[in-house]
Amino acid sequence: MQLIARKRLVSILVAALTICVISGCDGNSVNIAEGGIRGTGSSVGPVSGFGSVFVNGIEFDTDGIRDRGVEGNDGIDSERILHEGMILRVDGEWRHDDTGTASSMAYDDTLRGTVSNLATGSNDDQITFEIHGQPVFADRQTVFDEQSRANLENGDFVRVSAWRQPDGVFRASYIGVNFGAFGDSAIELEGPVDAGSVGGGQFKMNGQIIKFDDLSFVEGLTSGDLQSGVYFEVEGDLDLASDAVVAARIQPNDFRRYQPSDKNIYMAGPVSSDYIFNERTFGLNGMTIQVTAGAELVGIELEDINEGLLVQVEGESVGSNLVLASQILALDSDAEIRGVIDTVDPGADRLYIGGVGVQITPRTIISDDEAEERLTINDLIPGAGAIQVGVAGLQKEDIDGTVYVEAINIQRELGVEPDGTYELEGVLDMSGVSFSSITVLGVTINAPDEVFDGVLRDEVEALFQGEEKVVLEVEYRRMEDFTDQYEASSIELN
Repeated sequence: MQLIARKRLVSILVAALTICVISGCDGNSVNIAEGGIRGTGSSVGPVSGFGSVFVNGIEFDTDGIRDRGVEGNDGIDSERILHEGMILRVDGEWRHDDTGTASSMAYDDTLRGTVSNLATGSNDDQITFEIHGQPVFADRQTVFDEQSRANLENGDFVRVSAWRQPDGVFRASYIGVNFGAFGDSAIELEGPVDAGSVGGGQFKMNGQIIKFDDLSFVEGLTSGDLQSGVYFEVEGDLDLASDAVVAARIQPNDFRRYQPSDKNIYMAGPVSSDYIFNERTFGLNGMTIQVTAGAELVGIELEDINEGLLVQVEGESVGSNLVLASQILALDSDAEIRGVIDTVDPGADRLYIGGVGVQITPRTIISDDEAEERLTINDLIPGAGAIQVGVAGLQKEDIDGTVYVEAINIQRELGVEPDGTYELEGVLDMSGVSFSSITVLGVTINAPDEVFDGVLRDEVEALFQGEEKVVLEVEYRRMEDFTDQYEASSIELN
C-alpha cells in the first residue's frame, strides 16, 4: 500500500487558463462558464456505477447510443453486460457538474485465460498469478465477479481488465471468474516479444508460445513488427497438444485505447515513469503527461508521482502522445477499514464502520461476490442482519478537521460471520499516541502496552514526534456497554 500526501487543491480556473496560454483555446478546450462543457473527447477508466455509466467520476448518459451498445469483440457488446471495475473507453462530452453524454463506448479485455502459479502476499492484501505466462496481481481495489479474491484457484478461467505497470506486471482492476461469453477467441494475452524467439511461424511472450501466419496480423502489422521487447495483443485459441496459443489476431498493445479522439482526455492508470521536475512531465499509459503551472492536484503532491502510483488525469491532448494535465487525482488507497456497518446516511452518501466515517463518491465501486444487480449505498443499509464490508480508500479531512475515508472500493462480504472485530489501516492522527490510547482514521482507541505487536509504544511515539508519517494496522472491538468507545487487541507498524 503506497502512502500519499494529503490533498492540496489549486484553482481549476487557473489550470484552464494555463492550458489556453500554452496551447491556445478552441471549441473543444475547457469552458469555464458555469454548467458549460468542460471537455469533449475520451474518458478511459474503471466503471464505478450504472443508471447511465460512471467512468472517472463522470456520469455519462448513454441513451443516445443505439441499444446502449459497447464496441468490442470479447462478448461484451452492451451496457447491461458491463461490470464495475472494467476499464471502459467512453467518447463524448462532460460538464462541470460531473455529468456527461456518451456518443460511444468500447471495451477490450486485457487478458483472458487460465490461472496458474497463484500465490498470496505476506499480508494477504495482494495475490499474484499468471495467465499463460503473463504476470498479474490483484489487491483490495480489484473487483472480483462471481468469486472472491480468497477463493480464486489455479485452473480458474478468468477475464481480466488491467493496467500494465512499468515492470510489465498487470495490475488487475477487474477479474471475472469462469464466465461464459468471450467472443470468437477464448484466449487473449498482452505481452512482450521474447528476445530471439521469432521464427518458424511462432514467437514467445514471457515464455508462452504464440503461433501465427500472415492472416493473423491486423491494423497494418506484419511479422516484421515482432521485435524483441515490443508489446502486442494476441487473441486466439489454445492448442492443447502443444500448449501454444494459435493467434487469430495480433494487434498493437492495449495502450491504443488511450489515444485521444478529440482535444481532451480523461484517463486512469499507474504512473509509468517518475515525475521529472525540470520538465514537469511523467509517463502514463504510453503517453507523456506535462503538468501545467496551475494544475489541480487532489490527494497528491508532485513528489509523490512515482512509478506504479495509480492516478487519474484530465487534460488536453497535443499530438498523439502528449497531454497537458489540468487535474491529477490520486487513486491508490492509503487507508482501509473492515467490519460490520454501524449506520448509513444515504442523504450524505456516508456510512460508519467502527467509528470510521466512509464517504461514497461517483468514483466508488460497490460490489460483492454474487450480486447480479449493480449495488448502491442503499444495499449497504443494515436490515434484519449485520452487513460486513471491506473498504479501501483515501484518508482525508473535512473542513472542520474530521478525518474520514473517501472510498475507492467497498466489497460487501457474504458468508462471513461477524465476530465484532474491526480492522483498520491508516496514518496516526495529529493527536498522536497518549499514555493509554491512539487515534487513527478519526477513531480514538484504548491501547494498553501489551497490544503493540513487533513495536513498542515508545517507538511509535518517537516516530510520530520525529514528524514521520506513522501508518498503523489495528484490530479493535467496541467496548462492552459503550457505543462509541473502542479497545485495541493488536497494533502493528506498517
